[in-house]
Amino acid sequence: MDFLSFPTLGAVCALASAFTWAVTSLLVRTVSPPLSSVTVSAVRALLGGGLLLTWVLTSGGPRRLAAIGETNFLLLAVSIVVAIALGDVMFFESARFLGLARAMTISMVYPLMSAGFAALFLGEPLTARVGAGSVVTLLGLALIVRARNGERVREERLGVGIAAAVVAAVAWAASLLVLKPAMGTLDPVTAQSVRLPLAALVLFATPWGWAAPRQLLTASRSILWRVALLALVTAGSSVLFVTSVKLADVAVAAVLSSSAPLFALPLGMIFLGERVTRVALVGTALAVAGVALLQLG
Repeated sequence: MDFLSFPTLGAVCALASAFTWAVTSLLVRTVSPPLSSVTVSAVRALLGGGLLLTWVLTSGGPRRLAAIGETNFLLLAVSIVVAIALGDVMFFESARFLGLARAMTISMVYPLMSAGFAALFLGEPLTARVGAGSVVTLLGLALIVRARNGERVREERLGVGIAAAVVAAVAWAASLLVLKPAMGTLDPVTAQSVRLPLAALVLFATPWGWAAPRQLLTASRSILWRVALLALVTAGSSVLFVTSVKLADVAVAAVLSSSAPLFALPLGMIFLGERVTRVALVGTALAVAGVALLQLG
C-alpha cells in the first residue's frame, strides 16, 4: 500500500472526519438541552461556514468564489440541500419514531448505497475487497450503536420510522453522488464555504429550526462558547470530509467517514464515564477489521 497516494490520503481524511464528528457529538451532548439538535446544527453550520467563507474571500477575493462556475455551484447546492432538507429531516423524523440508535442503525446502509450509486453512475470500481470491508465495518458500527440503545420504539409508527430512515440513507447517498463530480476541480475549503452556509439556511427554514433564535437568546454564556467551539470543529470536520470525497472512491469515503461511533466509544468512556459492553467491544473489533480490509492492497 502506498502511504503517499491520494486515495490513502483521502481515507485518512475520512477517518479524521469521523473522529472530529465524534468530538462534535460529544460537544453537542453538553449543549442539548437547552438547545435542540437542529438549532445546534444550524448555528454551527452558519458560523463554521462563515469562517471558511471569510478565509476564502480574504485569501482569494470574490474571484475565488466566481471561479466555482455555475455548474459546480449548482452541484454543491443540490448536494447539500438533498442531504439536509431531505436526508437530515427524514433522519430526525425516524429518530422520533424509532429512537436514535435504531434510526442510526438502519440509516447505516447509506455507504453501501453510495458505493452502488458510484459504481452505476460514476464508473467507480466496486471490488470484492471494498464490498467485504464495507459490510464488516458497517456491521461493527451497527453493533456499537445498538449496544448503547436504551430507547423505546413507538410500535404504532414503526413502519413510518423505518421508511424515513431508508429515505434518509438514499438522500445522503444521492448527495455524495452529486458532490463527487463537483470536487474534480474545486478545493475543499471553497466548496464548504458554499455548502455550510446553505446547509444553515435550509435548517433554519425547517419547522425544527424556527425556535433557534429564542433558544439562543435564553442560552447561558458557557453554552454559547461551546457552540462557538462546535463551529470551529465543524469547519475542520467538513473540510476533511469533502477532501476524502475528492481524493478517495465514494465507497471508501462514505464508509470510513461514517465510523464516528468507533471513536465515540472511547471518548464517551473517558469524558462521560460511559460503560463499554461486550457487544460494543465486538463491534469495535469488527469495525477495525473492516477498516483494515478497506485499506489493504
